[in-house]
Amino acid sequence: MKYCTDNEGTVYRGRDHDAPDKDEAAHIQICPVCGQEMDMRDLGIALHHATPDHEPLPAVN
Repeated sequence: MKYCTDNEGTVYRGRDHDAPDKDEAAHIQICPVCGQEMDMRDLGIALHHATPDHEPLPAVN
């Protein structure tokens, strides 16, 4: 599922250039604040969930 954020970092997705691709599930973590799954490769989503008092992001179809 994709989430919408107004953060500029959303367009930047990280890649591991040295190691082979990891399983998709290895990049997903659960936010301890709001409980939403987050893709740690998406900088905008990671920065949104790094703020202490935030709401879950709305889902995008």
